[in-house]
Amino acid sequence: MTVQHGGDIFGYEGIGLDFSVNTNPLGMPEEVRACVHASRNMWERYPDCLYRTLRKKMAEVLLSSGTELSEECFLFGNGASDLLFSAVFALRPGKALLAAPCFSEYGRALSAAGCAVEYVYLQEEKGFSLKEEEKRLFSLLREKKPSIMIIGNPNNPTGDAVSGVWIKMLADVCRECGTFLIVDECFNWFLEKRETYSLMPFLERDPKRFGHVMILNAFTKIFSMAGLRFGFAVCADLESVRLIESVRQPWGVSAPAQAGAEAALSRMDFVDETAGFVKAEREYMSRELERAGFKVYPSMTNYILFRRAEDDLADYRMRCLREGMLIRSCGNFEGLDERFYRTSVRLREENRRLLNCLGRKYDASVFNPEDSRVCGGDQFGVREGLR
Repeated sequence: MTVQHGGDIFGYEGIGLDFSVNTNPLGMPEEVRACVHASRNMWERYPDCLYRTLRKKMAEVLLSSGTELSEECFLFGNGASDLLFSAVFALRPGKALLAAPCFSEYGRALSAAGCAVEYVYLQEEKGFSLKEEEKRLFSLLREKKPSIMIIGNPNNPTGDAVSGVWIKMLADVCRECGTFLIVDECFNWFLEKRETYSLMPFLERDPKRFGHVMILNAFTKIFSMAGLRFGFAVCADLESVRLIESVRQPWGVSAPAQAGAEAALSRMDFVDETAGFVKAEREYMSRELERAGFKVYPSMTNYILFRRAEDDLADYRMRCLREGMLIRSCGNFEGLDERFYRTSVRLREENRRLLNCLGRKYDASVFNPEDSRVCGGDQFGVREGLR
């Protein structure tokens, strides 16, 4: 099986810094970790398959931020990808429209469900921006009338985000075309003024108008729960919710993950702290990557898409592996090629080490692309003193 995602440190030796995954550089809040540990007395019992406490707390947190939704609108799962596959297998769409580049699991889930997938290729010269492609995208929707469309906001791997108002326009066109719209907001947490980039407030104000929309989210990235796995979805159309639930297993979220998610809902202040920190480090990394000669694409979240120069043949992923660091090569993203890379935003000293590695000019011929095992990174200090 070929791994198409970041975070595969298990296939290499000596990885001290993983820049290929986009989890929170500040790590998991200690309160969340403590609640996960405290849940160990419940591990002999089945977790609540109806998620009663989670539903109540999720609705309360949204209400405190100005969004009132029924507890019945929520779906919970083993990460956002779990819910994505459930939704696609429940809805069984015939044809789909995706904007590329995008998260590869969209296409994988659709293809697994027997859905024909067509891509709208976002233009590099326009920064891979959805908004810049509005006319072409809306025209294709009206022409093709796909059963389903899935978009990321912010998009992965570009880091670009469009406003909630723009997503509302897209949702209106989808309703006109009979298209079910899934909006992946998993990285919305990292945005400043994140509520202005979400469709959630519009869904709450007019649930009937947006009954054809499902918003996908997770705590995987923002609360560094990648190993625990916790995702949730919101859909105002209860018939769609029941249909999706009908294809799911009854215990989709473990007791430790439920405990961690409940604790995380009490740490919205941590989300705001993260957004400010990430912005400063992202701007620093973007600036330094440009100084090193890379083309850097506008990002609003905790990862950056960049491209090597046309005359630069270096394999930067292999260069980083040699020094005990892993970045994401984007050659297997639809609409990109091996010239593109994605890096997460981490702590300053960690970011500096990556930038020093990427910025050095040395002979690319010394790196063998066939060498998938690295020699480790101790001699570069990448495994010492890091949390």
